[in-house]
Amino acid sequence: MKLRRPIPSDIDELRVIHEKFFSHEFPFSDLFDNSVSSLVVTDNGKIVVGGQVRLITEATIVTDKDVAVEKRRRALIFLLDAFKFSIASRGFDQIHAFVQDETWERHLKKYGFKDTVGKSLVVNI
Repeated sequence: MKLRRPIPSDIDELRVIHEKFFSHEFPFSDLFDNSVSSLVVTDNGKIVVGGQVRLITEATIVTDKDVAVEKRRRALIFLLDAFKFSIASRGFDQIHAFVQDETWERHLKKYGFKDTVGKSLVVNI
C-alpha cells in the first residue's frame, strides 16, 4: 500500500466511491473544502481509502447567568451574527458548538444551530 496526496486523476475514482457508499451521508465536496491535509491510500494503483483533515470552526461561549434572560438572548444573537460575519469572510460556512446543557442547546437551536448528521467523535494527538 502507498500513501500519497490526491492527484487530479483521483477525483473521478473518489467520486465513484463516494457515490456508491457515502452520498447519503455527506456531499462529495466535503472531501476537499477547508482541507489541512488530503491523502489517499492505494493498493496496486487503486484507491482503497481517501480523505482529509478539515478545518472547522467551533464556538466556545460562556454567559453570565446572573444577567436577565432577555438581555443574554440579545447578546447571544449579537455575538452569533458577529461570528457568522467573521468566519464567512475567511471562507467557512459553518460554526460548530458542542453542548452539554439542554437549556443552552435549546437556545442555540432557536438561533439556527441544528443537530449534526452522525455522532461527533474526537481523538487527541
